[in-house]
Amino acid sequence: MEFRLFNHKEELEAQRSLFQECFPENIGTPVMESFHYTWKFHTKPGAKTSNEFVACDANDIVGYYAAIPYSYAYKDTVLNAAMVCDVMTGIKARGKGVFTRLGIHSTEAMAGNGFDFTTGYPIREEVIPGHMKAGWEKHFELPLYGRFIRFNSFLKKRKIGFLAPFMNAGYRIVTSFKKLSNGKKGSLDVTVHNNQQLDNIPGLEEFYSNWSNEIPISLIKDLDFLKWRLGAPEKNYHILTLRNNSEVVGVLIAREVEKEGVPCMGILELALLDGYHDKANILVNELIAISKRNGSELLLTMMSEIWMKKYKLKRSSFMRTPFKFYLIVKQLNSALNFTEIMKEQNWHLTWIDSDDL
Repeated sequence: MEFRLFNHKEELEAQRSLFQECFPENIGTPVMESFHYTWKFHTKPGAKTSNEFVACDANDIVGYYAAIPYSYAYKDTVLNAAMVCDVMTGIKARGKGVFTRLGIHSTEAMAGNGFDFTTGYPIREEVIPGHMKAGWEKHFELPLYGRFIRFNSFLKKRKIGFLAPFMNAGYRIVTSFKKLSNGKKGSLDVTVHNNQQLDNIPGLEEFYSNWSNEIPISLIKDLDFLKWRLGAPEKNYHILTLRNNSEVVGVLIAREVEKEGVPCMGILELALLDGYHDKANILVNELIAISKRNGSELLLTMMSEIWMKKYKLKRSSFMRTPFKFYLIVKQLNSALNFTEIMKEQNWHLTWIDSDDL
């Protein structure tokens, strides 16, 4: 078994074939296409580039391990994170230690390339032991929360669609009472943009600069990063800004996505400045209005319980689902005080920190 760098110019077809074998749920979607791969791994601006490695058996690619460089502000420095994604092992190579050995080889190479740590966000428990054998550690949960708008598709999928009118009516009553308890917007206003208008959203970069100063470890979301992250081919994003007069004090980013036959609105990002945490409902209510017009029936978001409570999202009828992601990390820079860095309260993680959505 050989472990080496991946040559995307010569081996992309083989990598795409392995991706199809390992992630068949993406067949027929843009994620399968070479242009999506190119955007993801080879268009992100910055000094650091994506790292890609493969496991080969008799010149056949049987494993792939990749990471995209993400930068986090921490105190007066920048931490270089390798956000690991699209890790895969071919069916015939499973159960032979390939996943673990490729993980060790790849992360050791990433350490040599100047990364301070790796990050990953698995939702399937069965993949975590393989990561831990390669030196990763599981740190804290990132539950998946949902807020229904209507139950039509959810109940139809479970062959009890006839209950939808009753569930919808009852749910509207409950959420209406909760909406009243959230209070009024006051002097706050919401503006709605899309990812094609990133250059023309006044105050957005200033907001993220202010927000970063409030979060001990914060993903650097400058305009270059946002243009790349929200620039995936054939994906459109809603960008909602909460303003107090002209100042942006909160941002919500979301896009339509289908999950298990239910049309959803996935919240990629929800961030508010100190003093406005309890105003998240204003952004959520605007997103609900957009969702109703677009036919989405369920809002979904990933975040820690800490931020769910700070943003008081249960008042907006968000509920914890049975599903949860984990933040897993491997320290690559031994000089870092990782005990301090990995305190859950230091982080503000949402889907934007991953490659999902």
